[in-house]
Parts: sequence; structure tokens; C-alpha cells
Amino acid sequence: MKLLGATASYDRGEILRKAEKYRSQRRFRKAIREYEKILSADPQDIDVHIRIAPVYIRAGRKDRAKTSLRQVIAWYEKTGFTEKAIATLRLALKVDHRDLATNLNLVDLYLGKNHVVEARNVLDRARKAFRGRRFLKEALAVEEKILGIAPDDFRAQVSVVRLLWKNGNRREALERLRRMEEHWARRGNKPYWRKTRRLSCLLAPSLSTSWAYFLSFFISPVPHGLAKKG
Repeated sequence: MKLLGATASYDRGEILRKAEKYRSQRRFRKAIREYEKILSADPQDIDVHIRIAPVYIRAGRKDRAKTSLRQVIAWYEKTGFTEKAIATLRLALKVDHRDLATNLNLVDLYLGKNHVVEARNVLDRARKAFRGRRFLKEALAVEEKILGIAPDDFRAQVSVVRLLWKNGNRREALERLRRMEEHWARRGNKPYWRKTRRLSCLLAPSLSTSWAYFLSFFISPVPHGLAKKG
């Protein structure tokens, strides 16, 4: 597949033929050298980026592979080849499963085709990939994306609050908790309402949060506004 024309200063076809020959012989370093001759003349040669990315992967040159894959993905998206973009994004995640932008891009393409289950599967895998204090911002982005798909996902709601708290955004975390408690009270979901009060007690222990959690075992959920009127 030749997507861009050859330049007059060299024989692109001959170089490409040699690169393909080396690739078929599994002489990946030599294949890369030939492909890169073309890219040095035309860094936007998508046909070569498509060919060289898997060779970079086989040669263990992951950073170079990611660079080529990004160009290929952008080109597929621009030209409307969504399925090919999805396949290339999945390949990119095999190279680096902790690339947040790649994860979210794949999710967006799946959602654009109404493949909600596939999108959620990507997010569930990303949730596992971004565990630990090193990845607080990435984990928060993943949980927020989950809530964009499933606003009532209680696990994601709790994760967002905890991640905000760990990241130092405590005011926002407490505001989220307040909205969660209000939401589950209006839904009449006592287990989630009680768990939300318990989380408030754990994160911000005080007489009022402890008392609120204690009362949740004996009273029905009541939204704040109605509770004040009562």
C-alpha cells in the first residue's frame, strides 16, 4: 500500500523492497535501517510507519514503535478508518498498557461506535494498570471516564473520592461525598448511603460524621434539604 509518493532524490521502491526482504528474514535491525532511510526523506510516510511499527516492537524499540503508532492512529482517525484505528490502538496498548492517552482514545472510539462493553473492558484493565501512588492522576482520569459511562457506579464514585483525597484535593473530595450522600438518599439506597457516610467518617473523622454514620443504622436515607426541613 503506497499512500504517499516517492521523492525524486532516491529510489523509494528499491529501499522498501530491501526493507521488506530483511523483515521477512527476521533481520529486524537491517529492516529498520532501510525503512528509516525513507522516513528521513519523508517523516510523514504513513505506509512506512505502518510497516515499521511492528518491526520496532520485535526489535524491542518500544519508544520508536509508539511514535510510529501514534502517527498511524492519527492518520486512520483523520481518514475515517475507525476500525483500523481501534486495532492499532490495541497494538499500542500491548507496547505500553500504561499509556493513558491511548487507553482513553480507544475508549472514545469504542463509544463512538456504541461498543459500551468493549469501552468498559478497556477502562477496567486500565484501572488495574494504574494502581499505586505513582499513578494517582491517571487512575483519577480512568475513574472519571467510568463515571462518564456509568454515573451510578458506586465503586468508581468511591475511588474518585479516595484518589482526590490522596492527591490533596480534600475540599473537592468532601464535596463529592456530600453529593454522593444526597444522591443515594434520594434514590433510597440505604446500603450505599450508609457506606458514603462511613467513608466521610473515615476520611474526615469528627463528632458530626461519626454521629451521622451511627444514625445511618437506625434511620432511613433522607436528603439534606428534607432533613433540614424536618
